Parts: sequence; structure tokens; C-alpha cells
Amino acid sequence: MKIFKNIANSFFKSNVIIVSLILFTLISCETNNTDNTVATSTLAILVNNSSTSSSATPSCATTGICKIFITNSTAPVTAGVSGIDAHCNNATNKPSGGGTYKALVTDGTSRRACTSANCTTGGTSEHIDWVLKPNQQYKRKDGTTVIGTTNANGLFPIPLTNSMEPNLLNSTNYVITGLNADWINSNDCENWTTRAPATSPNGLFGKHQETDMRAFAFAGTTCADLEDFYNAKAICVEQ
Repeated sequence: MKIFKNIANSFFKSNVIIVSLILFTLISCETNNTDNTVATSTLAILVNNSSTSSSATPSCATTGICKIFITNSTAPVTAGVSGIDAHCNNATNKPSGGGTYKALVTDGTSRRACTSANCTTGGTSEHIDWVLKPNQQYKRKDGTTVIGTTNANGLFPIPLTNSMEPNLLNSTNYVITGLNADWINSNDCENWTTRAPATSPNGLFGKHQETDMRAFAFAGTTCADLEDFYNAKAICVEQ
């Protein structure tokens, strides 16, 4: 009997050990599953946050309204295209909303609208960093008054629906552009880098209160006069 009792005790202890091992394994697996779930969830959150933070700023075309305004201070004709862009974004009369603006000026190399008259040969392929989007409506800085809607070549059909700015911002309402009436770049103060030589015309300009092509290509004058005499402004286009 004593032998059978010892055998029974041994069997019982073995079963307890086996059951304990099974329970430990199950608990370990469950813990690992939980850790994996947490790790997976954490990774998903990190990926999602990374994607959100690295996403590009939406263009005005996706937010619904693209605006154009005229700076209330004289454009820096010697600052280059990038410097005139900065002039737009630092203007005190820049519309609220935090949009990014570029100047509607051309130098033929870093910014260009067309190489053929009205871009009839190559369409938008002729653009270099051009500021107007194809088939896009543009409004004044009030966000309500329509200036016009561009065509498939990213140019305004003429006449405009309304002028870009109704108020006289200087004695002449001139705005620097460097454009001929066919949207091809021409005289641009040597890529908007110099006030000299004092020969005329050296810088082309428009008149912001016009609704025909004179809004962008009115006449030309010396680059020094654009700043000193005409106080020419910049046309700023939301991107």
C-alpha cells in the first residue's frame, strides 16, 4: 500500500508540474500577443503621425480660393525673382490665411510663362516656375471678387473679369512684370538684379487697374525709374 501511495503522490506532483508549465506557456503567449498588439498599434500611430507631419502644404486650388494682391510698397527691382517673392510674402497687406505667394514677374530663366506667343506651341511645357495654374479661378484679396479664370496654358484670357486691384496704390498704379503682351519675357532689369544702365526701356511693367493686356504689359522704362519715380509694385499670386 505504501508503494502505491508513493506512486500516486509522484503522479500527482508530475501532473501539477505539467499543468503549471502549460499555464506558464499560455500566459507567456498571451503576454507576447498583447505586447505584439501594443507594438503594432504604436507603430501604426507613429507611421500615421509621420505621414501627417510630412505632408505638403495644400495649394490654394485644393482649399478652394486662389487670391492675387498688389503689394502696397515698392517692389525691389534688384532683389531677383526670389527676392520679389519674399517681398510678396512679407507685405503688410498680404491677405490673411497664411497662403504662400509668388510674384508675377519673369526673367526668362528662373521664371517664365511662354517661349512662343501665348504658349500656343508648347502649352504649359513652356513654363518655368510659372505662378498661374491652368484652368484656375483667381480672386482679389477680399476672396470674393473674381479677377478671371486662366486657360489651359495657365494664362488669363483678356479681358479680365475685374482688375486685380481697384484702388490706386501709387500715382501711376504700375506693377513690374518683365512681360510683353504675348506673355513672352523681355526687358527685366537684367533678371531683376540691377538699376543700371539707365537706358530705356530696361524694365517692363503693367498697370494693376486695367482689365486688358495692359494690366501685365503696358510699357517699359529704366529700372531706376521703376523704383524711384513710378514706385512700381509687385503682383502677388497665391500658390
